[in-house]
Parts: sequence; C-alpha cells; structure tokens
Amino acid sequence: MSNASRSIETAVSTKVIQRVAAVTDRTVTELPPLYETIDPEALDAVIDSAATDESALECQFTYSGCQVSITESGAVLVEREDC
Repeated sequence: MSNASRSIETAVSTKVIQRVAAVTDRTVTELPPLYETIDPEALDAVIDSAATDESALECQFTYSGCQVSITESGAVLVEREDC
C-alpha cells in the first residue's frame, strides 16, 4: 500500500498512539508526541515497505512507559513497562 493510499486511521503510527493510550488509560492528547520517540513517517514507510517485500521485520521501541512491538504486517503489540 502506498503512502498516498494509506489513510491516517490505518497508519501504523496512528495505531501505536491509539494502543498506548488504551493500555495506559489515557487519551491520545495526553500522550507525548510520538515524534519525540520515533519518526512516525519513517515508521509508517518501513512497515509499509516490509509488508510489500515479504520481509521478516519486527520493530521495537519504548514509548510513554510502554514497550511497543510492530510486525511487518502492521500488528501493534503494546505492553506497559511498569507491570
């Protein structure tokens, strides 16, 4: 899927923010900007590229007290670090 055809609602970076908000029981506006942790556009581009290349990719980083894991298919897994 190209960046032009991907909607903001399905972007991996958007999923990350939504899932972290849900796991931490906060609203998305209460979270720090994702770009302070990782470049959202680069993250979306890498995951989009991996999905079309059939690559074995997993991206992991810490954001707002959570460990975030993203697979090449765009699945976003979030675990609180303080649990």
